[in-house]
Amino acid sequence: MSLAEKLLKTALERVKNNSQITGDLFPNYSDTTEYNLNENNNWVAGFWTGMLWLAYAQTGDTGLRDCAINLLPSFEKRLDENIHINHDMGFLFMLSARAQSALANDPDAAALTMRSADVLLNRFRQKGQYIQAWGPVGEDRRGGQMIMDTMMNLPLLFWASKHTGNPGYAEIALKHAKTMAKYNIRPDGSTYHTFFFDQETGDPLRGETHQGAADESMWARGQAWGVCGYAMAAQLASESPDSAFFVETARKLAQKFMAELPADDVPPWDFWLPDGWPNHRDSSAGSIALVGMLRLAQIDPDNVAEYNGYAQRLFNGLAEHCWDSRPDAQGLLLHGASHVPKKLWMDSYLIYGDFFMLEALLMLTGNQVDLWVTG
Repeated sequence: MSLAEKLLKTALERVKNNSQITGDLFPNYSDTTEYNLNENNNWVAGFWTGMLWLAYAQTGDTGLRDCAINLLPSFEKRLDENIHINHDMGFLFMLSARAQSALANDPDAAALTMRSADVLLNRFRQKGQYIQAWGPVGEDRRGGQMIMDTMMNLPLLFWASKHTGNPGYAEIALKHAKTMAKYNIRPDGSTYHTFFFDQETGDPLRGETHQGAADESMWARGQAWGVCGYAMAAQLASESPDSAFFVETARKLAQKFMAELPADDVPPWDFWLPDGWPNHRDSSAGSIALVGMLRLAQIDPDNVAEYNGYAQRLFNGLAEHCWDSRPDAQGLLLHGASHVPKKLWMDSYLIYGDFFMLEALLMLTGNQVDLWVTG
């Protein structure tokens, strides 16, 4: 049995064990062996249901399926009551309602997914050609802001076009992805976390950070979102002339990510730390980038060996330095850094890091379950 197969076996056991104690709550973060549990009121809730659906698809364990299904009403409540609703519709609803519509053949879940897609669509700003990240549409402070994380939410719009036959959803996703490539990606392949536009004119203003160390630094998870997000965009737009551009963009981001990776092959939370900043690892950036490399290998056959080499380095780094081998561990990856500038969960389990590690383990063992691109 390979190391990836051994870790997958353990990961599936932990998802099963966690499903029996979480009830109607959601694992989020933790700096112990036990996850903190929260209500469905933040951007990370979908990663727990996503892990349940991945594990169900691999094992056929109906208890995992039922646990995920029982959580779906809380996602509908979020839309009904506008609870922390912003650009994160893909993170929330692709990994809950969309997964349920596909893996449980549930038309009501598909309808809920469409509702979330319309919310995301309505955040598109014609002046500037971007999807607004945070705050009410047109808000004075954040109305002109887009962020790299949104690349990971675009699969929801591609799904909506496929589901309805209306190309308008995918067209908005393509427009946003091209705008982000133009302004959030620097010439050397590093990225700004966020970028601002003048809301009245749509003119580009400046790149900034939100979770990185500085506006001109290279926040690792943002770079990983870009690698994975553009790889998925290339897969989802495979019949579009834009697909080749997205492959090229993802490749540029991937090469920069790996060029900055330290000798232990675990990314720091920010690759370009100013003097005096704490040098925490961020295992979640590693697992997200790992999935991105594996996706690039699927869509860029001329460079498969390069991507597989990148993936092997990232996997080895995570397995050696970050995998939690404690027998009572609920999470998978140690050393995640959520928001260092705000001193939030700087050396912790992060549910999204665990989700992408589980997704990567399935891919590495030939058992891919794709909740983002297929279905």
